[in-house]
Amino acid sequence: MKDLLYSVLGVVFGAGIVFGGIATLNSGAECGGKSMSAGETCVTTNKGSSVERDAAEQEAQNKRTGWMLIGGGAVMGIGSAFWLRSNLRSRRARRAATSPQGYPPVGGPPPAPNRLPQAQGQWQQAAPAPYGSPQAQGQWPQGAPGYGAPAHPPHQPQPGAGYSPNYRR
Repeated sequence: MKDLLYSVLGVVFGAGIVFGGIATLNSGAECGGKSMSAGETCVTTNKGSSVERDAAEQEAQNKRTGWMLIGGGAVMGIGSAFWLRSNLRSRRARRAATSPQGYPPVGGPPPAPNRLPQAQGQWQQAAPAPYGSPQAQGQWPQGAPGYGAPAHPPHQPQPGAGYSPNYRR
C-alpha cells in the first residue's frame, strides 16, 4: 500500500516540478523574485562566495534552471508512473491468485465441457452427472473432484454367512 501511495506522490510531484520549470522559463530575468531591467546586476551569495550577473546573464541562468527542472520533473513523473503501473499490475495479479479455486480466471478461456484435467498417460473421463440426475445404484462417481476410485468393490453380503436377505423379524 505504501508503494502505491509513494508512486502516486511521485507522479504528482514530478508534474509539479515540470510546471515550476515552465514558469521559470517564462519568467525572464529575475533576481530574488524581482524583475530585472537592462543595466541592473544581480548579486547571488552561496556558501560565502558571491556571483554578479547582469540582466542577460541572469535570464540565461533562469532558462538553464527551468530546463533542468522540466527534465528532472519529467524523469521523476515518468518513472513514478511506470512504478505505479507496476504496483497496480502486481496487485491485480495477487488478487487473481487468491480468487476462489474452481472458477476460471477473468478473461481466460472457458473450460471444455465435461472434461477433467488429466495427467499424461491417463484415460480421459467424463464429469459426473449434475445433481438430481438419475445414477445407477451401487456405482461410485468416477472422476469427480474429491472422489477417488474405490480400492475395492462395495461390500455385498454373501448368502449363508449369517445373513439372509429373506429373513423377517
